[in-house]
Amino acid sequence: GVLHFFPPRSSLVVGARGMQDATKACLGLAAAALLGSLYVLVHERRRKLKKEKRKSQSGSGANGGALTKEKLIRILGQSSAAAYQLIEQTRKMVYAKHEQTGIPLDKCVEELQQNFENAMEAVVLQVRKNHGVTEQQMTAAMVANQRDEEVQAALTTLREAMSGKPPPSPPKAATEEEQTPAARLKARRARARRQGNK
Repeated sequence: GVLHFFPPRSSLVVGARGMQDATKACLGLAAAALLGSLYVLVHERRRKLKKEKRKSQSGSGANGGALTKEKLIRILGQSSAAAYQLIEQTRKMVYAKHEQTGIPLDKCVEELQQNFENAMEAVVLQVRKNHGVTEQQMTAAMVANQRDEEVQAALTTLREAMSGKPPPSPPKAATEEEQTPAARLKARRARARRQGNK
């Protein structure tokens, strides 16, 4: 007889995982390239700010809407969540295109790369716009808080999100004291109803 050879099912699963790993790696590289570009821009801006600061040692005038550390951390957190969501959407688009067209995953990633970079810039811009903050204010706040552990942690979270790692969930009000008065009242009423139903 004629021998028929079919690859074992496990090798097909490994092949699919390999494609997923390749896509993750390609998207990770794209995110890393974007992050590298952002780092260069921030670093360049830092040098300009230091130079301007040395020139104007007089210390005259207000900071023109300086960004607080808390607001900076909030913006970085929202940017992390938005960046991660964009990466996940892009991954899904890459897989869908690969499935529909049969084009190799790396080619699909290449084709979507430019759109991804533009979308990432738009996402970061929109988060800043939602907070009424300019790029210059963000840069100045990052420079001013560059030694702050919370700011550094927020920047690390953003970098990781851009590499495909999900950002941590925002903390929830764990105790009643941390909740707003309306939330405390609602919780008390719910407890009273539960106890009344017993």
